[in-house]
Amino acid sequence: PGNPVSSLICGRVFLVPLIRRMLGLPDQDPNCVRATLTSPLDANGPRTHYMRAVLSAGDGKRMVTPVASQDSSLMSPLAASDGLIVRDIGAPGVPTGTDIDVMLMDF
Repeated sequence: PGNPVSSLICGRVFLVPLIRRMLGLPDQDPNCVRATLTSPLDANGPRTHYMRAVLSAGDGKRMVTPVASQDSSLMSPLAASDGLIVRDIGAPGVPTGTDIDVMLMDF
């Protein structure tokens, strides 16, 4: 990909596991947590989407809020994020209050 955010996310999703395997290290699942959505998500399109998001605490639960701009050319939303909401191909919309998995940004 040509945009910086896309390049970084692809590096984490594809290159880190490849390098680990080439080094003979065990496969490692992404570090994920469960969090409650603070705003609804629209249905996803024809490709997997890694949405930048901010985790917070609220009502004794871990909450997650997608950042306002998901444009892959903008670095500031990525810098403000501490997690990625992974949306599968064709995933349906998700209402506010739903518990979802969030990949922690460990890079």
